[in-house]
Amino acid sequence: MGLRVVPELYCIDINESKYFYVDVLGFSIKYERPEEQFLFLTLDGVDLMLEGLNTSERHWLTGNMEAPFGRGVNFQWDTINIEKLYQRVQSISPNSIYMELETKTYECNDQLAVQKQFIAQDPNGYLFRFCEDTLPS
Repeated sequence: MGLRVVPELYCIDINESKYFYVDVLGFSIKYERPEEQFLFLTLDGVDLMLEGLNTSERHWLTGNMEAPFGRGVNFQWDTINIEKLYQRVQSISPNSIYMELETKTYECNDQLAVQKQFIAQDPNGYLFRFCEDTLPS
C-alpha cells in the first residue's frame, strides 16, 4: 500500500454529516466510534474521517470553528461514474449542489485534460469537487 492523505473533518452534527456522506454521497463506513462521534469512511478506494465537535475528546484546532467550515479549500474526489453520483445527489439533496455538473478542459503542461465535474457542499460547509476524466474531443 502506498502513502496516502486521509483528511479528518470536524462536524457540527455527526449524525447529519453521517447521513449526508453515507446516504447522499454513497460513502461506506469502514468503522466508527459513536461514543467519540468518529467515522472512518471510504468511496471508490479513497478515505475520509469525520469527527464531531461536541465531544470531550481532544481536538486539533488552530482557531475558532465558525460555519461554514473549510473556507479556502475544496477537496477534489476522482469518481468512476459521475453522472450516476450527480443524479443521486441531485435527487436526494439538491440544495447541496454548489456547482452544477459541467465539462471543463484544463491545460496541463503541453496536453489538455478534460473532466466532468460538479461541486457538492456538505452540511458543515466543506466543498467536494467530484471529477471524472474524459477523453479530449
